[in-house]
Amino acid sequence: MKIKLGLIRGVCQLPAYVAMEKDLFEEKGLDVEYDLDPTAWLLPDKLVSGQLDFTIMPWTRTVKSREQGKETVIVSGSGYEETAVVANKKSDINELEDMKGHKISLPARGGMKDLTTMFLFKNNVISQENMDIYRMPSGDAAMLSFLSEEVDLTTNVEPYAMLAVEMGIGKIIGRGKDILPKSPGCSVTTTDSYLEKNTKEVTKFLEALKEAEEFVKSNPKKASQLSSKYIGINPKVTEKALNYNKPRLDIRGSKEVMDEILELMIEMGYLDRKPSRYYDFSLLDKIEA
Repeated sequence: MKIKLGLIRGVCQLPAYVAMEKDLFEEKGLDVEYDLDPTAWLLPDKLVSGQLDFTIMPWTRTVKSREQGKETVIVSGSGYEETAVVANKKSDINELEDMKGHKISLPARGGMKDLTTMFLFKNNVISQENMDIYRMPSGDAAMLSFLSEEVDLTTNVEPYAMLAVEMGIGKIIGRGKDILPKSPGCSVTTTDSYLEKNTKEVTKFLEALKEAEEFVKSNPKKASQLSSKYIGINPKVTEKALNYNKPRLDIRGSKEVMDEILELMIEMGYLDRKPSRYYDFSLLDKIEA
């Protein structure tokens, strides 16, 4: 069966990269072709229009799409605790509390990079009044602003946070596991109708990703090499990033923090309400059994 998959770039996407490169989808009888999109904002509409059957995108984008009446549904995780706050190495910013009074670059509102920083605002670690926020159109643009040293900080994902460290420009002062423990990142998303009509194929798709996830854990060097043509980053950087952040399909234990993040999105005006049934982990229950 032919499947159209939409991907972006990052450690959060490694299971899909590895499954493609090691023919794990093919072994399940699935003919998967992929698009590598420049930003996650493009993916929900491509999914609901039928241009894609699956995508791996920030779960908060799925929720926003669901609130707008679209039938997007999360079937598993992929990224996990994926964000990192990076400060200029030459600065005196060594802890999250030191961020006050500095310039930070953030991508478009509503993704986990943005929401991780908004969570710090909510908990009075910093505030929008004592920070100078450069709002960039994408995570890449936010990182470029930081690497050029126009700003002092950025919140980003791996392997880009590690790239800043390896280039001698950045130092990591906080990670998702410290700020929002158990928070999912990019997650495997399809539509209600596709899930209902193709349950067997969705199961096989997730089984292939699960095998790929295990390969990433046991063979980080090879997994990083296989991913380099997708991410466009030297595999040595990705391998180092995997010491701190690994993909994870099983996000069944993340429901509480997902609710907490949705409450924040409503407070920030990103959502009007929490949509119903934005995830279905019934098949995840089977493959993780």
